[in-house]
Amino acid sequence: MLPRKRAKLALALALSLVLMGILGAAITMARLSSSAKWVTHSYQVELDISDVEFVLSEAARARLNYVNSGDESFVQLFTSKDEQTRKDVQNIRYLTRDNPRQQDLCDQLEKLANRRLQVLREGINLRKSGQGDDVKQAILSRDNVAVATEIDKVMQQMEHEEDALLHQRLRRSNTLFVVFLIILSSAFAVAVSFFWIQYQLLLQELSAREQAEASAHRLSARVLRLQDEERRRLSRELHDGLGQNLVAAKLSLSNLATSNPDDSVVNECLKSIDASLAEARTISYLLHPPLLDDIGIASAARWYVEGLSKRSGIEVSVDIPDQPERMPHAAELALFRVLQESLTNIHRHSKASRAEVSLRIVNHNAVLRVRDYGTGIAPQTLERFLKDGTHVGVGLAGMQERVREQGGMFAIQSADTGTTIEVNMPLSPVSQVVDEQPPTAAK
Repeated sequence: MLPRKRAKLALALALSLVLMGILGAAITMARLSSSAKWVTHSYQVELDISDVEFVLSEAARARLNYVNSGDESFVQLFTSKDEQTRKDVQNIRYLTRDNPRQQDLCDQLEKLANRRLQVLREGINLRKSGQGDDVKQAILSRDNVAVATEIDKVMQQMEHEEDALLHQRLRRSNTLFVVFLIILSSAFAVAVSFFWIQYQLLLQELSAREQAEASAHRLSARVLRLQDEERRRLSRELHDGLGQNLVAAKLSLSNLATSNPDDSVVNECLKSIDASLAEARTISYLLHPPLLDDIGIASAARWYVEGLSKRSGIEVSVDIPDQPERMPHAAELALFRVLQESLTNIHRHSKASRAEVSLRIVNHNAVLRVRDYGTGIAPQTLERFLKDGTHVGVGLAGMQERVREQGGMFAIQSADTGTTIEVNMPLSPVSQVVDEQPPTAAK
């Protein structure tokens, strides 16, 4: 399977499992919320049962205080507790409507609560009638205690029933909570695992791309070196082959011209031979100047700039001082090719009448700067070149590749007022690693 397909499959599986985990967690969370509501419901039922018991006790205390003191405020308190008791019992009935057992017990509680309230009411009415019959009050008190005992038994059964439901619901809630944590942990672990796989696939893809780019750079550097070697060979062939043949032809024609001084054809041939020799020498030097191998970049650069200025009519100011020590040959060759290509581009494309060239050594770095005052490069073209190195000719790309091979930095700026190319190349062992001994140049 292709790496791209593996990456897509891993991402699809990761997203599917994460979505399934989220769905499972959402369902479990909904059930957990429902279970928590039932737990709260059970606590509420137990609280209401306790309230009924408390309110009935308050009602009994109000009856006793009224019987003993005759204070009418206790009658009002009893009436309020009577109404509250009925409401609490109805509320318990409503809360336990889905539990038949609790409904039966609620019926019993309601009957017993009404019976106890009736007994307490009889005691209050007996006191209101002005009959201070202590025997009847004692009987009513005994009946009140008896009914309270029965109510207590019913309430205990209801609380026991609700406790059982509460424990069951708590267990269910805890189980759902554990399941929720397990689902979340599993989803997280699976997501992390697949994202790790995705990360590894991405690393493999990046590694493969980096290797491909490194191979492309090596191939490009190799092509440039072969190009330089071919230029050296052609320069030597022009000098040693064609040049020597032209010199031999000139000598023969010179002898012929000496014997026939009035022969205009011979004289014209001699002029053509001289022009051809000069042209062959110029082309040979342009392909690979011998000064670059013999003396160094400073002399070769000044010679090249002077020749181009004469041929093109472009005024070029040169600031290239002689260096006390030679640079590594690979660095000199790269700088010269950048200078050569930059000036060629100025002559062909910029329509500039003036340019500046400088070469300095700063902190063991060679800094070459070429500036023209022409039309500049289109912003879109320059942006694409700076972004991915495309939409330009082989000149700029070749310069950038030469500088990169030597571990240097290539910068270009352009506007309507002209273009500036700056190269910062280290003159360290990094450059010397790729340094090659130049072949003996043809003299």
